[in-house]
Amino acid sequence: MTVTPTIAALVPADGENADQVLHAFVAGLQRRGRRVRGLAQEMCSTEYGCSVSLIDLENGLRYGISQNLGRLSTSCTVDPQGLAEASIVLRRIAEEGADLAVFNRFSGMEAGGEGFASEMLEIMSRGIPTLVIVRAKWLAAWREFTGGLACELRPDVAALDAWFAAITGESSGSDAEHDVTGLDQGGRRDAGL
Repeated sequence: MTVTPTIAALVPADGENADQVLHAFVAGLQRRGRRVRGLAQEMCSTEYGCSVSLIDLENGLRYGISQNLGRLSTSCTVDPQGLAEASIVLRRIAEEGADLAVFNRFSGMEAGGEGFASEMLEIMSRGIPTLVIVRAKWLAAWREFTGGLACELRPDVAALDAWFAAITGESSGSDAEHDVTGLDQGGRRDAGL
């Protein structure tokens, strides 16, 4: 019997909008009364490029995590103070639990042990089901970070519903049931990635 990992990476192909899929999946779980907590990303265009905020999925509070460095800047625009403020949301999950913990991204900062890396490890170590968006360029670091104990899913609400149903033992919230078997020993879905 194959056990479905409680840690999942939503892995979009280039050009796919994983954030929209994540928001739709979370909204569906919340409508079903599930306690989904964590942070989802929201991007807005500005005159200098793009502004990024993290939304607390429990109460809608927004945390700005980008700095305006000017139109010609090539430096990282992530605001460490904004990340620090948003981390309280994740520390509450570790203390109080959730049906599902959502992280906006696993990327360069987390791969280097910064960003939300410690919060992710704490939540995952407590057995709280965890979902995070991971771009293909960070998959090797993600697999090392999780020790191969995570599955990888395409950005599709039905696939996410099937994964969540498999780990909770409830029926899928989507109209079509999807198979969540076919994961390799490291928990990665081998089809479509």
